Amino acid sequence: MKKIVVLLFFCLGLAKSYAQGREVADKIVAKIDNQIVLLSDVEQIAAQMVQEKKAPNTPELRCQILQSLVVSKVLIAKAEIDSVMIDELELEEDFKQRWESISQKKTDDELKELLGIDNLEMFKSDLRTQLRDQMTVNKMREHITRNVKITPSEVRKFFNRIPKDSLPVFPTEMEVSQIVKNPPLLKEEKERVKNRLEQVYKRIVEDKQNFEEMAGMYSDDKNWDLGWHKRGNMVPEFEAMVFKLKPGEVSKIVETQFGYHIIKLVDRRGDEFYAKHILMMPDWEQVDLKEAERFLDSLAIKIRQDSLSFEKAALQYSDDKGSGSMNTASNGGRMPAEDGNYSISIREMDSFILDMLDNMQVNDVSNAHTFRTFDNKKAIRIIHYKAKHPAHVADFNKDYPKIQQVALSEKKNKALMEWLEKAKNQVFIDIDPEYAPCNILGLK
Repeated sequence: MKKIVVLLFFCLGLAKSYAQGREVADKIVAKIDNQIVLLSDVEQIAAQMVQEKKAPNTPELRCQILQSLVVSKVLIAKAEIDSVMIDELELEEDFKQRWESISQKKTDDELKELLGIDNLEMFKSDLRTQLRDQMTVNKMREHITRNVKITPSEVRKFFNRIPKDSLPVFPTEMEVSQIVKNPPLLKEEKERVKNRLEQVYKRIVEDKQNFEEMAGMYSDDKNWDLGWHKRGNMVPEFEAMVFKLKPGEVSKIVETQFGYHIIKLVDRRGDEFYAKHILMMPDWEQVDLKEAERFLDSLAIKIRQDSLSFEKAALQYSDDKGSGSMNTASNGGRMPAEDGNYSISIREMDSFILDMLDNMQVNDVSNAHTFRTFDNKKAIRIIHYKAKHPAHVADFNKDYPKIQQVALSEKKNKALMEWLEKAKNQVFIDIDPEYAPCNILGLK
């Protein structure tokens, strides 16, 4: 059953993908309470895994994929039974970022052609469902394994179980830091957006036009009814205005990192508020790169001359903080790996940065260059090549944090398997007879 966990998150990420090319004749291959798994889900994931050379094209692969999808559906079904809830605000924020990354200001027709679909709203609904499922599975795994801990002696026993000739080889890792500047919008673009929003504001305040109708017509955020939020959920500029307003009052234009807003406060109780807004987003391509580039090149010279440390410069000057970023400013610019450590494997290193490092020495600081942030905006940064750790066979003392994580992961997976043995009898599971040889979750 260990392969369940290996495939689980890969499958979750692809189960609702819209693969182009030959369509699979679809049918339901598994039912778990009110959840279903389609044959197309299994086949699309298998096709992508084979294409990416992650697995050979075999019947066993499809059994593993189906089992992983069934496990995810059991987790989702049990989350509903056990009232394990996800954060709806986090879901919406994740959805917005994913959608911005997909849409990139393309027209609806361009998006339909790009994605190979006819119904854009259905695609967005399925994307939101996929993200909800991913978050629910993550939340359930955390819930199930929340009390699982591991001791140093257990880590040692885990390591000693590995045959010496089977010890893993850790790939080359690098430590990299960055200082990021978000270039300002061009003055003309700022004025264009603000003037357009000012006209909407006048129609609401002076001409008594309905705020909600104006939001439906003009807001770039189609989820303009924000509902209830707690203080701290929104960016500071937005909240500062919210707590100045009286219920029913409409704000003047507020600038945030997302664009320009008109805010309507519906109600407030203590540190909670219910707001609606009209957001107009500028064209983020219309930015002044030159000043930010000059500033960072000047900063790089100071760092190379040892008149300023990279860490202090990042803390003081980097804009990489908050939504749509890696939040490196607060830790001296250090870029984290997927596991949260600061040694990044070359296997997960951004290819652009990896190419830069090939032409740099350890301790070098790069010149300023343009890149794209997580929310697909243009920004400028300099890179510090902090350290390099060559590939090597796993060593208990040198690699203890990594070995500890692997050992802990194995222990958590064991706890998940034990939980599944009980949970599979608490939900309705029906597998298509064609897949009986797969012996899904040991069910007959």
